[in-house]
Amino acid sequence: MKLSAVKSLCTLCGVVDQVSISAEGKVTGTGRMGACVKGTGYFRDRLNGAEDAERFTSPMIRSPYGWERISWDYAIDMVADTILADRAEFGRDAVAFYGVGQMTMESMWVAKKFFQGHLGTNNICSNAEQCLANNAGGHELVFGNEGPFSCYDDYLSADAICVYGHNPAANHPTIFQRYMRANTAAIKVVVDPRVTNTVDVLLKDSADNIHLQINSGGDVLLNCTIARRLLDTGAFNAPYVAKYVDPQARDAFFAFLRNGPFRYDDSLPQLTPSHISHGEMQARIERVVDLWRAKKMVTTSSVGINQTTGSSGVASILNLHLLTGNIGVVGRGHVRLAGQSNASAELALGYAGRLTPFRMSVDNPAHVEKMAQLWNLPPWKISRRPGLPVASFATSERLRSLFIFGTNPARNFPNLNQWRERMRDLFIVYVDSYHNPEILEYADIILPCRTKHEVDGIFLNGERRFQYLKKMQEPPSEAWSDVRIVCSIARVMASRLAPFEDTKPTSAAEVDALVAAGNLDLLNDRMDADFDYPLDDQGEPQSEPIWNEIQQASRGFYNEFVDGDGNPITLAQIQDGEGVQWAGTRRYVPSDDGDGAIFPGILKTDLHRARFHVPIVERLTPFIRRDPAWFTLITGRGGLGGNTLKVNIAMFNSATAIGRRHWPDENMVCVSPEDAARLTLAAGDQVELVSPNGTLVARVQMAPGVPAGHLYMTFHPDRKGSSPNVLTHSDRFDPHTWQPLLKDTQVTMRKLAAQP
Repeated sequence: MKLSAVKSLCTLCGVVDQVSISAEGKVTGTGRMGACVKGTGYFRDRLNGAEDAERFTSPMIRSPYGWERISWDYAIDMVADTILADRAEFGRDAVAFYGVGQMTMESMWVAKKFFQGHLGTNNICSNAEQCLANNAGGHELVFGNEGPFSCYDDYLSADAICVYGHNPAANHPTIFQRYMRANTAAIKVVVDPRVTNTVDVLLKDSADNIHLQINSGGDVLLNCTIARRLLDTGAFNAPYVAKYVDPQARDAFFAFLRNGPFRYDDSLPQLTPSHISHGEMQARIERVVDLWRAKKMVTTSSVGINQTTGSSGVASILNLHLLTGNIGVVGRGHVRLAGQSNASAELALGYAGRLTPFRMSVDNPAHVEKMAQLWNLPPWKISRRPGLPVASFATSERLRSLFIFGTNPARNFPNLNQWRERMRDLFIVYVDSYHNPEILEYADIILPCRTKHEVDGIFLNGERRFQYLKKMQEPPSEAWSDVRIVCSIARVMASRLAPFEDTKPTSAAEVDALVAAGNLDLLNDRMDADFDYPLDDQGEPQSEPIWNEIQQASRGFYNEFVDGDGNPITLAQIQDGEGVQWAGTRRYVPSDDGDGAIFPGILKTDLHRARFHVPIVERLTPFIRRDPAWFTLITGRGGLGGNTLKVNIAMFNSATAIGRRHWPDENMVCVSPEDAARLTLAAGDQVELVSPNGTLVARVQMAPGVPAGHLYMTFHPDRKGSSPNVLTHSDRFDPHTWQPLLKDTQVTMRKLAAQP
């Protein structure tokens, strides 16, 4: 494929770096981040066409004779007709959508408007509900809205940086190198049960850096222990708390700390792995307490805490920021890092079964009426029945048709065996760029989409920065963008419908009756008009009209998409330079005026004080092995050990935005030397791992960085076809967000006889 020199984005993770690609294929970082090694590897392969052979080249349909190529017209007709048939026979909730945080913001908006607004189903979720939702949940519990309040530059001004449960040295290397390590004066703290690449590098950088190697699931207990020490020593920021925190929430939290098991005698036995003494752990925690007392602190969390202690875990970090006044000032705050490039847009646009865009609730009549007004639809069009948690997609009998955009539930989801079994009973519309062998066993129709670098579109990163992805090449096949696919289905469906009669149902039962009578609830003219966006010369919907629709709809909400001066953000601003942050660089700035009510709820005018979050008791118990036969399985991106900082772009994008050539041959299970000795295991031995959800055979890798009682496996795919997700569960999920807390998966492990 011929490449034109272009400025674009590296979207291999949620940092979203600015890059420039020359006509010769040289990749240069042009923004503050530089060029990420993952991204340069991705661009190199994209430019030389190395993966074109693995692309879907046309729509395909499953037939008795295998997969057959079909035209786009036939494919869209079939999908539209199937939706209409399933709705009429089984109801609005028979249809579901599952997207991914690599879709552009434009595609997320049109999909939400189509499925939730017009089709009337709240079964519309995305991978954020599996990975990032609990970051949003923690913010909502404490501040009343999900929007982050800090920026990457805060790392450079901080006196201390605390990383909770993730490995930025491998996963977010530009942030790690250009921000965290670049601030050589800041003391670095890593809270993680594993000795990761990040721990190795930072401990070599300085003896002052700290590794709090706690038992998995101990984040909330640790943070409450720190908070108790700050309270007992009078080292918290009493004036800030008095002004900016709700007094009832303050009193409840302080009573909780004083009455809970947060003195060292109570918490250290729970927090401390077997190879560390209680005295050493206490000394490390005291050093961290001192940092919170006296220093400007920036904290960071990612998927690790989200999938372990969930919203309460993130809220327990934010509690410490409130307690010490580490909010709204340069060099202080909490920074969100994500694995998916547009996961923050998923959060902002309410990708969960209980939410509309801008985080309004389908349970709230006023919220439903507001969203319907923004979409120019009658309020009864939006169902008041909450959608399913994505964890329940695999078990619910409500579903008949499932649309999957850019991810692979046949490989990437917890409760994998259950998912695979359920998908056999569903009509699966699979939209993706590359052949992913597992999903081909379950899909019924394939719609080939463009890769991210074959479209133009908007991405929102973890510091609230909108940036524009500029198309750098044309697809080598008949691929369409996600936006074009959704809009085409909507408009073809509208053409199938009889003119809408101006009925005004007054109950969900009356709407259901209209659906059963032949989709008489669908507004054909409105549907056709709503997805009839101006097209470019290739028939692709243009960004600007969709962005203008999103921006206008956001007005009045906590995340009103305005710049730091309060002016509406234009597409031209997003396209210029490194884009623009909504609300500017700083939120929640302390003020001498007013009563401290500076934190907005869903609406930006709904100002209130922050609230300390009191976690439920279950979140205070780390995953400690009570029976030596059982282990806590930790999953994450990348391997462990000294040779794991190599380029591995298969770790990102759910491994669907790339071909199989990047997958490792085999994933290993990382075992501590202590457990290996107890079970007489050696490196390379085969073991059988068993959980209540499934069985997996893997080979052993000796890993001194894994504490006893824990195992570690990477969750990205390998050529062998082994996935730890046959073991992981989704039956325990966060009550606030429905995100599965799958990192407490318990497994047994036994050695298998050597293969002849």
